[in-house]
Amino acid sequence: MRNQLYRLSQPLLLVALTFLLVTACYQPIMQKPATSTRRLETSSECRVIQHRLGETCIPWKPQRIIALDVPAILDSLLALGIKPVGTTVDDWGGGRYFPALRPEMVAGIESVGAEATPSLEKILKLKSDLILLPEYLAQNYKQLSNIAPTVVLDIFNVKAPIKETFRYIAQLVGQEKKAAEVLDQYQKRIEEFQSLLGDRLEGLEVSVVTYYDGNFWFEPSQAPYFQVFQDIGLSIKPVFFEKKEYFIFSIEVIDQYDADILFIIDNPSTAVEYLSQEPLILSLKAVRKGKAYIVDPNMWSFYGPIGMNLFLDDLSKYLLEDKQNPYFKES
Repeated sequence: MRNQLYRLSQPLLLVALTFLLVTACYQPIMQKPATSTRRLETSSECRVIQHRLGETCIPWKPQRIIALDVPAILDSLLALGIKPVGTTVDDWGGGRYFPALRPEMVAGIESVGAEATPSLEKILKLKSDLILLPEYLAQNYKQLSNIAPTVVLDIFNVKAPIKETFRYIAQLVGQEKKAAEVLDQYQKRIEEFQSLLGDRLEGLEVSVVTYYDGNFWFEPSQAPYFQVFQDIGLSIKPVFFEKKEYFIFSIEVIDQYDADILFIIDNPSTAVEYLSQEPLILSLKAVRKGKAYIVDPNMWSFYGPIGMNLFLDDLSKYLLEDKQNPYFKES
């Protein structure tokens, strides 16, 4: 469930919670590979895409796309140079919210409602020629498919890797070459990051937990930030590979997730007062060594190539620039 707990209640944990809910509701169904795409014999204007709810004939070059997911679908389209005519948005505190995307990237895109409750009326008015629907909104498929060609994307319930999802979306919109260029550029950034990092973290383990509203959340190794960690070659604490699902855990067992470097995901303005004074937190090795950081969920709740690159920018502050930690005193 990418990261989507904050997408229904607050920034990062929306991603985690949606993953959890979807995993509980759906059995894993892998997306059809590119070879399942075929052209209709009766039409030269569209091709058939097979997905979990059937077949959809979509334009060869769709011009008016609606993205009903922000971190995976909207991010991927923007990375391909495609600005959809409409998108759902996260709604936090009454305002539009786009995790891991900058405001200028989404300028001019019409809102069709909150991610969990898209407006069919607004979608109808945009006269779309393709609607990209995440599996956690699959219950809307029948109504949406009566408005425009609609494809259901299995993203979160099958825990598809970010790059795999991006390539699949690129296939749907005929931008495979552009996708390859985007991923090549990302790989160059990874190699540059590795070069700058050198061997300073050799033999050290990294851990990530999420804190929200009095609870700690465990996210397994499929979490987006762990995917980037693995691209870089960082050593992730083994416990994140041993358990496969998201779950809440008590602060009494926080030491099980301690490491040489610890990232705690939550808004510093709401978390720091508690975390910086809690004895069990202060006793952690990472905290005592000055290597525990409270990080911004805006940059850690991504699921597309733009988010991966912005995440690398944020991560560099802690691993490359050795940013001083203002929240915990080094002992």
